[in-house]
Amino acid sequence: MKNMAITYTTSSSAVFTEDFVIDLYAGTEQDDTAWLDGGAAAGSYPGALDGFQAKNTNTTNATAGLKLVCGRFTTALANDETLVVEGDATKIIAVLVGDNSTAAAGVTLKEAIGTSSANNSAGVSTPAAKFKVTGTSDALVTCWMILA
Repeated sequence: MKNMAITYTTSSSAVFTEDFVIDLYAGTEQDDTAWLDGGAAAGSYPGALDGFQAKNTNTTNATAGLKLVCGRFTTALANDETLVVEGDATKIIAVLVGDNSTAAAGVTLKEAIGTSSANNSAGVSTPAAKFKVTGTSDALVTCWMILA
């Protein structure tokens, strides 16, 4: 199995620690049609049969599948904290935030995925997940994500 390298960048004090990543080979994102090109030049299908020829390299058919990530925020999140991903995954598709053990505190997703943006490690604005924190967040909040 290939070792996946995903970088997680937060906008404030939180640190996201990845516990494990599982490749989801059941398909690609709905809007991704690169697989239709097969081994041919990108965007050549329909209209050309080159993509159906045998090849020894994985040319344009290198669309990465979805990934299931389980991890935790190892320091408390701040309100309006954002999270971006880079490397082998560049897009957050879904987020499920675990329970917070501190009474009268809560961590939820503040806006729909892709509504918020934040700078990645290169300073480029990227779609992000934004979290809402009420009260004082506990450390070790579990977070499951589906990434592309």
